[in-house]
Amino acid sequence: MRVFLFGVDGLTFRVLHPLMERGLLPNFQRLQSEGVEGILKSTTPPVTPPAWTSISTGLSPARHGVYDFWTYKPGDQGPDATIVTHRQGGKAIWNILSEWGKRVIVANVPMTYPPEPINGIMLSGYMAPDMSAHVTYPASFQEGLLEAVPEYQIDLHPAISCGQIGDLTAEVIHMTKQRIAMQRLLLKENWDFFFLAHMGADRIQHMRWDELMTFSTREIEYYQLLDESLGLVLAALAPDDLLMVVSDHGFQGARRKFYIQEYLYRGGWLRMKNESVRQRAEIIGTIRTAIRTLKLQKLARRVFRQLRRKGIMEMEKEHHPARLPDLDWTKTRAWIPSSSGALAGYADIFFDASVSEEEIQQLQDDLCSLRDPDNGQSLVTEAHREDAYGQGAFAPKERHLIVQTGENTTLPTELGRRLLWETRGTNGRGVSSGVHHPEGVLYLYGAGVKHGVSIAPAHVYDVVPTLLTHMGVSLPDELEGTVMADAFEQLVPLPTAVQDSIVMQKLKKLTSHITEQGKAEVSVTEH
Repeated sequence: MRVFLFGVDGLTFRVLHPLMERGLLPNFQRLQSEGVEGILKSTTPPVTPPAWTSISTGLSPARHGVYDFWTYKPGDQGPDATIVTHRQGGKAIWNILSEWGKRVIVANVPMTYPPEPINGIMLSGYMAPDMSAHVTYPASFQEGLLEAVPEYQIDLHPAISCGQIGDLTAEVIHMTKQRIAMQRLLLKENWDFFFLAHMGADRIQHMRWDELMTFSTREIEYYQLLDESLGLVLAALAPDDLLMVVSDHGFQGARRKFYIQEYLYRGGWLRMKNESVRQRAEIIGTIRTAIRTLKLQKLARRVFRQLRRKGIMEMEKEHHPARLPDLDWTKTRAWIPSSSGALAGYADIFFDASVSEEEIQQLQDDLCSLRDPDNGQSLVTEAHREDAYGQGAFAPKERHLIVQTGENTTLPTELGRRLLWETRGTNGRGVSSGVHHPEGVLYLYGAGVKHGVSIAPAHVYDVVPTLLTHMGVSLPDELEGTVMADAFEQLVPLPTAVQDSIVMQKLKKLTSHITEQGKAEVSVTEH
């Protein structure tokens, strides 16, 4: 009894359903009519690193230690930022299944660098370096992959992803074709559990939301490739296999911005070390406002692209660079170190130890009372404290306030903006890009799954316990999710304690062998 976990970063029903209604995605339609459909709730906040890590482990951030693209630790000159490429703790589903002697394949899943020794094959995904680095286990697979798929790439160049250079849609389509070629190669292997992740939906939806909402044929081509990839999986399934399709979060269009870091500045929560930096930001903000008012965005983008090609303006070299504000830490009591919320419609506010609980509550109340002057919509739909991250060895030591915005709004962290509220967009409708939404996509299909029904929303924590239960593997005590029982006609019973004992004795030897093999590979690679 095998399981295929098909992941798509940022996949949303807001795009899927209209395309399915037009008959453009026959394989997704098959899942809807012959399987189970539902919402998969993301982590709080709904951002890629913690969400995918929770999907992979069944654990909250406090237990796996991933909160953002960066981790922030106190330093002499403010917080030091360190990039995150892997979880800090907890076992992933591929570790658990390897211990049970299951053959696993993990391909392009985010936050899996460096690759881990497993009973199978691992190809690192998003947040890994490019293919010039050691990104596979075993190391020998990398050579075979590049021989079979010479143009394989883990992700787009950051400057392409953010629209600074190149044709984003064309590059995503090319990357996805190479991903499908890799998928075909790995489907020839023996496997009990296969976890494949696609990144293209997130890339396109961030930059081409309007085109998707008007059914541009170029953008739709990507989703048809995604449907083709899904079709390959369906063709490979046996009658007793299970397929689960998941996304780490959903998406929505973003028409309005609220500059929340600037709001903190005006409220006296933070202070700049050098006010001239903020003054320069005000000048730049004024220029950008003038460009929008005069409808010169397209011309400005062409000019900026030329300047970047000639090296006059810097191009992005990282997907999520750490741009900590140059703050006066002797006078700063609350701040937002990460700009990820600008892409995900949230803000994670850190507090200094000197701030009282009453002050935090007052800030929360003030933010929750804010309404968009353009449409009367509340700025904040959800507000959480640090306990939203769970309880565990990696729980944050500082206090947090995490606020989530409503529909069509995002929270940039730039300082020096003349207006706190701003309309984004270039096409008259006011929506030029997409941001994350807490509600992702869930499908189940195959052995034991109900047909043509929708189920109550599940959570990313529920993926691992559901899959392990279906495969007849005992659930580790630390898992925080529950089994999606309402998706099945009946679930496979768990092994008995006696069976567990016999199996685990055998698997200790296998685990030891895999670990030693991994150490040997690392030793050979280093030398």
